[in-house]
Amino acid sequence: MRLWPRSIASRTALVLIAGVLTLLWAGAMVWWLSVAQSDGPPGSRVAFESVASVAAIVDRLPPGARAAALEGETTDAFKLAWSTTRPKRTLRGSSWEVRWAARQLKRSLAARGLSTVEVGVPAARTRGAGRLILADIQLNDGSWLTISGRDEMRGPPRPLVFLGVIAVLALGLTGLAILISRRVTAPLRRFSAAAARLGTDVDAPPMDEAGPTEIRDAAEAFNQMQRRIRRFVEDRTRMLAAISHDLRTMLTRFRLRADYIDDEEQRAKAVADLNRMREILDATLSFARDDAAAEPSTAVDLSSLLQTLCDDLADAGHKVAYAGPDRVTIACRPVALGRAFANLIDNAVKYGHDAEVRLESHAEDVVIRIVDHGPGIRADRREQVFAPFYRLEASRSRETGGTGLGLSLARNIVRGHGGDITLEDRDGGGLVVRIVLPRGVSA
Repeated sequence: MRLWPRSIASRTALVLIAGVLTLLWAGAMVWWLSVAQSDGPPGSRVAFESVASVAAIVDRLPPGARAAALEGETTDAFKLAWSTTRPKRTLRGSSWEVRWAARQLKRSLAARGLSTVEVGVPAARTRGAGRLILADIQLNDGSWLTISGRDEMRGPPRPLVFLGVIAVLALGLTGLAILISRRVTAPLRRFSAAAARLGTDVDAPPMDEAGPTEIRDAAEAFNQMQRRIRRFVEDRTRMLAAISHDLRTMLTRFRLRADYIDDEEQRAKAVADLNRMREILDATLSFARDDAAAEPSTAVDLSSLLQTLCDDLADAGHKVAYAGPDRVTIACRPVALGRAFANLIDNAVKYGHDAEVRLESHAEDVVIRIVDHGPGIRADRREQVFAPFYRLEASRSRETGGTGLGLSLARNIVRGHGGDITLEDRDGGGLVVRIVLPRGVSA
């Protein structure tokens, strides 16, 4: 399992989240050391010192003067009461707030010679502002002083509450980190999509030159590169058109002059050579111009296209069969793709004696296998046969026909659709031509 993600967006989000969590953890540790393990906020420390001071003063007063003294010390923040006996009530002291208040109050009382204290909240708590905390303090003569306080005796936030706040902040900042990382890397995704479009269509629309300065500069450079490639292709096409016109004119003249050759055998050979030259010229110019690239892309039923090609060859007396689903729709240039498949199936019939075309449909692509029972192609020559004008001497010599451009044209067309062609051995002998095409190419 890879712990380090592959995409830049995921890596950026992971770094941001790790930094945020580290800061939150450090903040939690600072809080724990400075607040939770100390005397608490300054206001609460003053409150406990005041309670301890009042308890020490009352402890030194004679019993007859204590009630009058307490009346003057009673405020809205603190309620004081003195009794010769211990108050009979039930206090709950298991909460974090009560335990913290008891610890702080005991520390302040111990410094004044008073050690017995019970701190808690009433079992039947009354509603009101603040949080009521009761402290029953035993004086040195055995009497009891009860002090009740609200907000002034509160402690730091409870650990669970604090951790809950930390968790909420972590989740919020994590979502923000993911959002920021996706927005930062969005231009890279646009670059990837633009490069994919340019790989199949040089006339694809240019990138939007918007965003930060670096992104705008990169988009402008990309669009400039696309314009240069388009100009190069257009100039090459015009040049090839001119060459084609001149060569065809000269071949026509040679053909007319060949008719004046008296020797029938020599005239027939000359005409055959001229026809052969015209065939090679047409194939070469078609390969160089890549006429298929100018065809618009459309939705095509690939299974119907393959079945039609197979039926045409079967009607001509060849052993050709189709196997696959009845309908598979992809986006492609139908004339160009039909030409590529026609070359591949014709090769299988011509050199492998028969052909079986198998179509498989997947979620993102389609796979076509053209299987024959011929001699196959050696592994060390399977890449060479895709080179222009490369011919296998044993079974694909010039006498069998062809110009050596069929496989090159087929691969150019398939790759122009975003797919690829590979050659494989067939179990039991023969060759398998495997073609993979994406289903939704917009070329």
